[in-house]
Amino acid sequence: MKKTFLNTMLVIAMAITLVQCAKRGSPTGGPIDEDPPEILRAYPDNYSVNFKAQEIEITFNEYIKIKDLQKQLVVSPPLKNAPLISPQGSASKKLTIKITDTLAPNTTYTLNFGQSIVDNNESNPYPYYRYVFSTGTYIDSLQLKGKITDALNFKVDEFVNVLLYKMDEEYTDSLIFKGPPLYVLNTLDSLSTFTMENLAAGEYRMVGIKEENRDLKFNPRSDKIGFVSDPVTVPSDVVYELKMFEPELDPSVKKATHEGKSKFFIGYTGNLDSLKITSQEKDLFDKTRITKFEKKDTLQFWFQPELELEKDTVFLNFKYKDFEDQSKVTLKDRYLDSLTVKKQGDISLAKPLVLTATTPIESYDLSRMKVIDKDSTMVNFDAKLDALKNELTIEFTRGESQRYILEMLPGALIDFYGKTIDTTSFNGSTRTAGDYGNMEITLNGGQNWPAIIQIVKEDLTVVAQKTATDNGAYSFEFLDPGSYLVRVIYDANNNGRYDAGNFLKGIQPENVVYLPAVIPLQANWDVRETVILE
Repeated sequence: MKKTFLNTMLVIAMAITLVQCAKRGSPTGGPIDEDPPEILRAYPDNYSVNFKAQEIEITFNEYIKIKDLQKQLVVSPPLKNAPLISPQGSASKKLTIKITDTLAPNTTYTLNFGQSIVDNNESNPYPYYRYVFSTGTYIDSLQLKGKITDALNFKVDEFVNVLLYKMDEEYTDSLIFKGPPLYVLNTLDSLSTFTMENLAAGEYRMVGIKEENRDLKFNPRSDKIGFVSDPVTVPSDVVYELKMFEPELDPSVKKATHEGKSKFFIGYTGNLDSLKITSQEKDLFDKTRITKFEKKDTLQFWFQPELELEKDTVFLNFKYKDFEDQSKVTLKDRYLDSLTVKKQGDISLAKPLVLTATTPIESYDLSRMKVIDKDSTMVNFDAKLDALKNELTIEFTRGESQRYILEMLPGALIDFYGKTIDTTSFNGSTRTAGDYGNMEITLNGGQNWPAIIQIVKEDLTVVAQKTATDNGAYSFEFLDPGSYLVRVIYDANNNGRYDAGNFLKGIQPENVVYLPAVIPLQANWDVRETVILE
């Protein structure tokens, strides 16, 4: 009996072991399918002429599904009513396209699916499928080649729409705001070069738009644009360049609000840093001052005296060069701003001590300030006020591994309201020169001056810049270790900054040249690079 029980338990143990082994060694289903789906047939045939069908059916060798259709599908010329595509949200061996619009006569149409058609199991894409047909007796077969570049950025945008407008008697530049173009192509996420196919002969305006809402209309507030200055001729062997840029908006005052007891915020577009602001009511303000937020297109308009609470609104006039506007400001119960001074960033061998305040700095008195080092030795210094940025820079010679203290007595700084600070101090320490890296950038071949040399991070934050007026070497010292790009801006109008283009005025953006690679900079390193200018 005991032996029978042991035999039974042995059989059960062996069975469990075999089951577990079977589980561990179960089939994996074979190799992963890496092949894209194949088209077995299309009806009507691809590249059909005298096309009159309302429905197109394309059969594949396996189940397919549609992925990112809204982003990938481009119909050229655009249709007012988008075709209905199935399957969506399910899988099928057939792709069905229903035409819901009236097709133009004698016109070649292209439906470019990009990589939106994928197999159901592994999502292998059918690469850049194009269905082409003509409502006339032949398929237009001409081409245009081009490339996408970026006016200011190091990297080129993906998914740029390339638009062609027929330059006939009905063409105006305002068509880019109204649409649609005659032909359209999307660069998708492929290379920055492109080929527009199945075009008819003629003259066209070529425009590129990196847009948000995909309506094939240019929105200056959200879209980037690039354009070819001269008409584009089809056929042509030229490789046309679309240099994309964010347009500078026309000057406008968006909104004026009451944000402090004697302070308005003025939101604007365009270049209005030097905007003149006055009240329509005579003698309403005895004294005014304008400051600007660093990273916002908003001005702070400070005024004296405080406004009477009995007033409900104030009307302001705005003027800058040819720009004029006016706005109504609704008054609210607000507190008066108090004066607080802060240190902006840290002191270093490359950067001086910079102070900023919550109210406008009106004046400063060097006799009521002193700078001392860690040995309590007095250090000679000077100061400079940037009124628009509301920044007071304390400049002095800074040594390595040194600690400095700026001491300020009452009266050292007076704000817009005549208020001053209590006795206060700010301190900071420098590191050694070996903690930083240095760059020497040599310009060669330049003929158009001035040029702005900028050292920028990979996110395009500018860390250092110098203005060059001739070929030669320019030094950038005490840079933090990291990865950097070097770019040179051709400052054509000598205003000290990059200027974007303007499509309606036919102005291209200022030229920018990058070194072709990211530069790694380590501590205690010197890097020398040469930029060849045109």
